[in-house]
Amino acid sequence: GGEWREFVIFGADGSGEAGTSTRAAALPKTRALLENLLPGAVSMARIGAGEIIFSALYPGTRLLPHCASSNNRLTCHLGLVCPRGPRIRVGKDWASWDEGKCLFFDDSYEHEVVHEGEGVRIVLLVR
Repeated sequence: GGEWREFVIFGADGSGEAGTSTRAAALPKTRALLENLLPGAVSMARIGAGEIIFSALYPGTRLLPHCASSNNRLTCHLGLVCPRGPRIRVGKDWASWDEGKCLFFDDSYEHEVVHEGEGVRIVLLVR
């Protein structure tokens, strides 16, 4: 059950320089802000070595345990809309999101996500 949706701001779906028209038109201020504040992350996303996305997790969702193929980067989740109920496990430790705060983790460690609450959880994911 549940649902997990992503909206790629910069990343592998073609939102680099050659395919920005639709995304840029939809989020020009957000993209400009990210380009100014996180130029390294934007550059990495443009060459396919990372991504910057909005991630929406709906109640009842469970993302099964998984891990990235390497530990050459950290993942950051900036909490934007954070109801009670969603949790993430990285290794043996469980955590939850708070609005306006960043949660950093190494996604090469096994991690999983569950949402046992109400309301959509939205984070800005940078990796």
